[in-house]
Amino acid sequence: MVRSRKNFTRHADPARCQKMQIARLCTLVLASASGCYQPDFAGLECRDDRECGTLACVDGVCGGDEPGSTGGPPDTTYATSSSDEPAPNDPTTETTDASASADASTSTDGTPGALDTTGEPETTTTGADDGSDTPTDEHDDTIYEIQQDEFDWWDVVDVRHVVVTAIASSGHGFFAQEHAGGEYSGVWVYVGSSNQVMTELAVGDEVNITGEIHEYHDLTELDAREGSVVRTGVTGVHLAPELLPISTFGTYTTAEPWEGVLVAIVGAPLTVSALLPAHEFAVTGTDTVVLDDLVYDVWEHPADLPDFGIDARFSTIVGPLNAYNNTFKIAVRDADDFTGYKPPAAPKLGIEALQPGDLVITEVMYNPATDNDDGEYIEVYNTTSQPIEMYGAVIQDSLQSPTHQGKINSSAVVQPGAFALLGFRSMVTWPYPNKPDAFYGYDPPLNNGSLGDTVFLKNSTLTIDATSPYIGKAGDKGVSWKLKPTKSNADDNDDPTNWCYSAAVFFMAEHGSPGQANEVPCSM
Repeated sequence: MVRSRKNFTRHADPARCQKMQIARLCTLVLASASGCYQPDFAGLECRDDRECGTLACVDGVCGGDEPGSTGGPPDTTYATSSSDEPAPNDPTTETTDASASADASTSTDGTPGALDTTGEPETTTTGADDGSDTPTDEHDDTIYEIQQDEFDWWDVVDVRHVVVTAIASSGHGFFAQEHAGGEYSGVWVYVGSSNQVMTELAVGDEVNITGEIHEYHDLTELDAREGSVVRTGVTGVHLAPELLPISTFGTYTTAEPWEGVLVAIVGAPLTVSALLPAHEFAVTGTDTVVLDDLVYDVWEHPADLPDFGIDARFSTIVGPLNAYNNTFKIAVRDADDFTGYKPPAAPKLGIEALQPGDLVITEVMYNPATDNDDGEYIEVYNTTSQPIEMYGAVIQDSLQSPTHQGKINSSAVVQPGAFALLGFRSMVTWPYPNKPDAFYGYDPPLNNGSLGDTVFLKNSTLTIDATSPYIGKAGDKGVSWKLKPTKSNADDNDDPTNWCYSAAVFFMAEHGSPGQANEVPCSM
């Protein structure tokens, strides 16, 4: 949720910054006239520049050319449950300054308490009404309080006896929820990549968490990287999902109270209506909601949902409610979170099911007359007897580099015996009236001139097709390189003598036949 900054300026007080011990609490007030010191963020794990003070976040680590300190904090030791080593910005010493080692929280009698560096929870045990011994925490902070703005950004909280409901496949975090459930009962917990507890954590574990309250791309999170995640020993807790109509997720107002909570979408049929970038997809009933791949990726488990694609249907979908940039998404945890699955009535071949030669590259515009290569395109032909869903197809050049490849991140179906036009970059830069079936992004730009290039079409495991290598030549600007129409198969397109340059004009001075059968004549 989006959190106000109503009391955030109080962190600009230098004494408060020194007491907080965890330097990130002062990140956003470093330029304050009140003189809060600049902590040293160099080497700390990060996700974007906002977590690095004046430094840049480069490859997940704070670093850059600008200095990371404008003063000097007292030496500190970070609290962490994942390692006994000192913090990266203080490799040698531990503070002895009483004011610097005091925690921002208070003990149960209201006096300041020391920062807990052990990660062990402080609890008291009292007899419950039924005579059993039930742990109670007199100064327990709750997820309800966090999600209803009873704390500010960067406040340190101590949340106890909450239940893990989902774990990110990356291992960087998990969703936790209060036993009682309901609105505002769930939260995302971020631990980074080095927290040892994640190797032992399981859904259903009860945990105690200390960390800072952050807002990351509209998602409230409890950042435990310099805090702690401690298992209480209670395991196998089953929390029932909150049954909600899909319309709940149609507006921010109705969806936001359920952020981080384990929910179940009801209102069958829930029909797959769109395939989205980053292996996400949308389902539509009376409204539409996005399904996230944070925990479980449908495309990485094709056997779980055979023939999955557009028009597949479900009766119920379960998962914690994630949020990113004001879009709410259900983070399905495994195939069991889908019930009533029915594949599309007319299933299509997915890109991962293709074999070499099922799609053939038949035309390449590598040197368009338009500026900045905006008009580069690739044409492919479906040689099979079934429709092919091209979502997830990979485009590479002769380098075959996974870090400089294109990818189809939207649904694009090519019918049997038909052609699909794949455009470079996006519709914003596309210069032609012929709208592509899909775009493959900003990589790879194809070489011109004597360097030449080769175009590869792949899925995650194999090469579906590759062109014969080409070499640019004089007069090829604005003229596509095409496969002769009688040679549209994977064997013949390996032979450079079966390729030539287009003669037909399709737009202004551009020659080619994008998305259509190639003409017989060649221009050169």
